[in-house]
Amino acid sequence: MKNYALYFMPDISGFTNFVTHTEIEHSKHIISELLELLIDANTIDLKLVEIEGDALFMFTETMPSFNDLIEQSTDMLDAFSTHLDLYNTNRICNCGACISAHDLKVKFIIHYGEISYIRVKDIVKPYGGDVIKIHRFLKNSIPSNQYLLISKETIDFYDESILEFGFEEKADLYDFGTSHYYFKTLQSKKNNVERTIVKPGFSPQINEQIIISKDVHLVYQFISDFSVRTSWYKLVDRLDYDAFRLNRVGTTHKCISGSDIFKVETLGDSQNNTQLIYGERTTDIGERTTDIENLKRYTYYLTAIPIDNNSTQLDIEVFLEFEELPDIKKQEVLQHIKKGWHESIFHLAKETLNLTN
Repeated sequence: MKNYALYFMPDISGFTNFVTHTEIEHSKHIISELLELLIDANTIDLKLVEIEGDALFMFTETMPSFNDLIEQSTDMLDAFSTHLDLYNTNRICNCGACISAHDLKVKFIIHYGEISYIRVKDIVKPYGGDVIKIHRFLKNSIPSNQYLLISKETIDFYDESILEFGFEEKADLYDFGTSHYYFKTLQSKKNNVERTIVKPGFSPQINEQIIISKDVHLVYQFISDFSVRTSWYKLVDRLDYDAFRLNRVGTTHKCISGSDIFKVETLGDSQNNTQLIYGERTTDIGERTTDIENLKRYTYYLTAIPIDNNSTQLDIEVFLEFEELPDIKKQEVLQHIKKGWHESIFHLAKETLNLTN
């Protein structure tokens, strides 16, 4: 007896150009986030067979309604476009991958056909001509890079009047013969997201300035990179962060100093060529045993201002908010942090000398 399945493939458009013409370290993180959110937006119990570079190969033998099938594509598209809008607003990196991520699109291929299975060692996967067919549909003559393609076999199974859904009919020649399908272009959901920088409403207790003989974007990338933070930032011993996620506005990580652990949130930068602002603030200081036990919140901003193509002015502002305590105790905490920043500035100037484009 033959068994049948509904095959479903979301595929990121522009992937090849994105990966080959941008910084691979950041592009791989962006693509992985997008693929994960497409998986998380699965509402019709699709089973993931495998991740194929820029695409997800999924299927189900439990047939959803046709409306649910259309809505599944819409839900994934909305999640995809919302994420990119938020990412574009909250990014702190200006590399090619981060700047061009917003240009990525997604297309969906749906095909109904026979299913069999092949087992290799402990891996069991769908097998057969219709598995090949849905992959062939990725190559087509649709004049768009964001669309929903549904094979004629799928429409015949559902017995739907496809024109009511705004689809057009088309046919392409493949190695297995001419195949008909229906498609419609998809529009990304527009999300108007604004970001502003709101510094504490008081003057910084620490305000320093240094000149670094490096390009402003190189300096900015360095100060916002968690992986090199402890090479210059001497107020902490180590950072606990997700190395598979890019640092951006709203990202949280943990700073560990001795036995103290601080939960820290990344603050934003102004996305212009005049100045680049990077900041962080504590969101949970937790249990403390050091001199900063009376500190309520700790915030700092680093503003990178280009002097010319090969030199940058870096302004350091540190804001401290205290619990109720005598001024003499506040001064002790301030001196402790100021000493740490003086040491950090020295190492920052030293480490940036080795930066290369």
